[in-house]
Amino acid sequence: MEHFTSHDLHLSDVRLHLYRGGHGPAVVLVHGLTDHARYWAPLARALAGEYDVIAYDARGHGLSDPSPNGYHLDLLAADLAALVEALGLTRPAVIGHSMGASTAAIAAATHPGMFRCVILEDPPWRSALPADMPDIATTRAVWREDLLAMKTMDDAALLARCRAESPGWSDEDYALWMESKKAVNPDALDVLPSFVRLWPEDVRRIDCPLLILTGEPERGALFDPGAEQIVRQVRPDVHVVRIPGVGHQVRREGFVAYLDSVQRFLKDAA
Repeated sequence: MEHFTSHDLHLSDVRLHLYRGGHGPAVVLVHGLTDHARYWAPLARALAGEYDVIAYDARGHGLSDPSPNGYHLDLLAADLAALVEALGLTRPAVIGHSMGASTAAIAAATHPGMFRCVILEDPPWRSALPADMPDIATTRAVWREDLLAMKTMDDAALLARCRAESPGWSDEDYALWMESKKAVNPDALDVLPSFVRLWPEDVRRIDCPLLILTGEPERGALFDPGAEQIVRQVRPDVHVVRIPGVGHQVRREGFVAYLDSVQRFLKDAA
């Protein structure tokens, strides 16, 4: 991330690596499972002209330490809150994708008054009840096997796979996707069981403006229409933008529309 400075932040039990650049009100970026902070580079550059942008590697990802205490969404949310406090940030905005969206939502729910606003990119929230969720242990085992296989692939094979699965991404996003998969600790997948939670309670407790950016479930978006209906019941003031033609990777597949929604929401929440 050019023009961003690189830092290590030592929390109580783990060292987190972060990048910081720009000037203005603070915006914290929280990446998804098996991604890393640098994957935010296009958005970070776009926001740095008006905001103090901080992107960090979650424990077990990128250049941060593996977790000595396992992996759980509540722990990741505590890390986010500790980072905000350690850096002395005053009511920053927070933007999270997927796992990072859950992390941001839980941190906001458990730390009232901490954030100016919350922007969630396709949170892994579905209308199904926890009892109806798929076998998480099987999912974790399959994902781990796949991740370990990717770590053994050369760059050409890994790039070919990403291009086949995600046509239309930028060359930068392909490169950063490959980089992130090489850098993640497979044990970070142990966070998956904690995705099964009563997430509407997290939404109910968020005390600041909330924007959800998502795509089409037919293209892989996780935030389904049933979940949207639940969110609107819990938070009638929520802003939901469902960008056509994109799936779970909302900003990578629809960056222009994504950036426009983010910039307008950040200005309105100032």
